[in-house]
Amino acid sequence: MQSISPSSRQALIHLKRLKPYDGWSLETHSSTKEVRLLRKRIPLTDNYFRDIHYDSISGNVVGILTKGPPAKGQILVDASGKVIGKTPAIVFVTTWRPGVASARTTSSSTRSEPTAPATAREPSLSDEQNRNLIKYAAYAIGGAMALRLLLSTFFALYILAFPAVFLYALQTLPSAESFDAKKEIKRVMRGAHLPEDHVEKPRGWLGETVARVQASVATELATGLGYEVSMYTVIHAIHMATVNVPSVNRGYVWAGAFGKWRYLYSTELESNPDVST
Repeated sequence: MQSISPSSRQALIHLKRLKPYDGWSLETHSSTKEVRLLRKRIPLTDNYFRDIHYDSISGNVVGILTKGPPAKGQILVDASGKVIGKTPAIVFVTTWRPGVASARTTSSSTRSEPTAPATAREPSLSDEQNRNLIKYAAYAIGGAMALRLLLSTFFALYILAFPAVFLYALQTLPSAESFDAKKEIKRVMRGAHLPEDHVEKPRGWLGETVARVQASVATELATGLGYEVSMYTVIHAIHMATVNVPSVNRGYVWAGAFGKWRYLYSTELESNPDVST
């Protein structure tokens, strides 16, 4: 690895402090010993320079083309850290001397070398990283505000709609006397509660007729030995009806609301151990 001049070394230190995430490095020509600046392993220019120099007066990092004084150079990175690249920007530099670093930079380096924490401190974020951070923070805040607005809207609709729905449920509550246990069991047995795409749903006029006859016979046989109906009301707006049919060891449950009885489910009855066989 070729050694680099103090001026190039100080310029590299300056760039790493200014833009710590840009991957600055130097490349030395094998024959001419000239040097050029690389960013993330990509040369900023096609040509090499006598030296890379940090001009403490302008704040630019310059590639030295000719000796001076003043030395002629090409700006590679400006004071803000912006890469000038391959666009020629020729300047004359009075702070460069062959084999000597910038006086201001040398003084800063001399003070900072004994104290490792000064060079080991956490690097600052680049402008692009700061913009991304601000953008993501704005997205997060905007999303939170949108979610809050959406939840507030739903809550307001719920508060407004619930009393109206509840009053409608009270007005359309079917009477307990309107529940016909045999009729509802017959509807269950012929599959009236099944969805249209269910495999056990009767199809066509003939299928429905056969299902009605079978359901009527099965209902009469099941309830002929007796059945028990129990009913209770939930929040004065829903009737819950249960029909226990001991002959088939099944219990059927309906909910009465909004002017209609709706079948919910059936369950197996628990056997009574106190009844002797």
